[in-house]
Amino acid sequence: MVKYPTDKMALILVSWIYIALTCVHMGWGLSLVLKLKTNSLIPVLVSGLFATAMLATLWAIFGRIHWEFHLVLLILNGVIYVRNKNSIHQLYQSFIREIDELSQPIKAALFIISILIMAQCTTAPFVIDNETYYIQTIKWLNEYGLVKGLANLHISLGQVSGWHVLQSAFSFSFLYPNFNDLSGFCLLIGNVFAFVKLDQYFKSGNQLALLIGLFPLANVLFFQLISAPSPDIAVYVFGFMLFYYFIEHFKSDDLADFNFIALLGFFILFIKITAFALILIPLVLLLVHFQKWKRQLLPTALIGGLVFILFVVKNALVSGLPLFPLTIFRLPVDFAVPLSSAEFFFNSGKLCMFFVTPEEYQSMSTQQIVLKWLFAPKISGLINLSTVIILLISPIFIYKFYHKRAFWLIYAVSVVEFVLLLLSSPVYRYFIYLTLFWGYFILIPVFQNKKILSSVYILSLLATAFVLFFSLHFDRFTQNKLISQNSPFLLKNVIFPHANSKLQTTYETVQNGNLKYYSPTQNSFFWANGNGNLPCINKEQINYFEQTLGVVPQMRGDGLDDGFYTKTNP
Repeated sequence: MVKYPTDKMALILVSWIYIALTCVHMGWGLSLVLKLKTNSLIPVLVSGLFATAMLATLWAIFGRIHWEFHLVLLILNGVIYVRNKNSIHQLYQSFIREIDELSQPIKAALFIISILIMAQCTTAPFVIDNETYYIQTIKWLNEYGLVKGLANLHISLGQVSGWHVLQSAFSFSFLYPNFNDLSGFCLLIGNVFAFVKLDQYFKSGNQLALLIGLFPLANVLFFQLISAPSPDIAVYVFGFMLFYYFIEHFKSDDLADFNFIALLGFFILFIKITAFALILIPLVLLLVHFQKWKRQLLPTALIGGLVFILFVVKNALVSGLPLFPLTIFRLPVDFAVPLSSAEFFFNSGKLCMFFVTPEEYQSMSTQQIVLKWLFAPKISGLINLSTVIILLISPIFIYKFYHKRAFWLIYAVSVVEFVLLLLSSPVYRYFIYLTLFWGYFILIPVFQNKKILSSVYILSLLATAFVLFFSLHFDRFTQNKLISQNSPFLLKNVIFPHANSKLQTTYETVQNGNLKYYSPTQNSFFWANGNGNLPCINKEQINYFEQTLGVVPQMRGDGLDDGFYTKTNP
């Protein structure tokens, strides 16, 4: 029997309560700066997640995100709370009333989903990227902050998603080694938001509220991502929120509405650069109302500028490429990643995304490559083809059922986002939230039948629970053997949650030049690292790059905090 690190599952709940309280207070402080509305807890909470991510990234430039950071964060929270205690208490009371006023079936569904989310977070991580760079990125941030040239060890470490910075802030590594549940917390926020909107639909018949209320129907898919800090979950949740607030407030000239929409756009961009096109949504509102708002935009512009500066600085530090993953700008510093290494990584990744071999990529036309991607085997091809069909027919339903400018603009942005992803990173995990949003939109006429809607929700809950509690093989759905089996919840997980890594491996010490590192002894795949001590890198990867490209990472100084550079062999 595999033994897992001991601790109680209740710690996840305790950590989430702390995260919620912290982010509500941080969000309240940011709301005062940006003059956001503070009459609803979820937007304030999301604003607090954004504010904490910004603070943690700024902190990581100068040092580790460890107990010192939390001490400052705690003091800052205390100051905000003491100065705004009565107002914050009213916000909590308003949220409690809002939940209490939900219908009994929706309350029950929300309660069940909340328990299931927590249970899923105790299982083994399912996302492969968790084993390649999620764990390692967060460990580096917790122990050293943003390290110069870290991407020389493993090119994926150059990504440093804003979501991983935020997870490092809430990993509490100085207390417990296995908090890795921020995506679960985010999905819980998304479900609460959706169920509140669903209740509004039942009471008012608002079809936009129904559209957002359908979000939890895909929980069976979302659950496979939340036991690891996947940035995709955050993009899904905040993307749906962004669409909702844009459509709901499109005709509003209230600057507070725009500021929150802009904040969502900034946050999504900082979390996942591949969702770049979504920043067009607040930009559209800005262009429409610029003349009225131009004298009041300074705070929002400063926040946007801060996001861009932090994005560029973190990329420049860890990779020497300020616009990573773009390689068009490379700083003239010794720790910059060699273009040969970056191009190998991106090119090999693109081949996998398009399901082609190097030979096929060279010989096939663009049209042939797109068709092979479109009709890829198993679930990838199914979602790819479904997405294209849904996006093609959505204009018919917009015109017939909801012929409004806001929907057309969201649709245009969705198409731009999909095309950009098709040209760069055509992985269905990156665009499936667009598939779901427009798929739900098409099905709204069907879901207006309450019996059908209730039945679909019950089936969704049952499917989510079934996949959570039973061991299943996904060979019929995927060719990737590394994710061919789910990570079911086990009763012992209530007391013994699974470790942050799915890989049960040992590590060996390897010396190469002045670099001493830890390598997995069981090489599951080329890019795998798992949860090894720092610095951790697969020796197969090191050896391959040295033999084929003539490059090998080395330490810049005596300590790991001095960073790394790439030595080129003659």
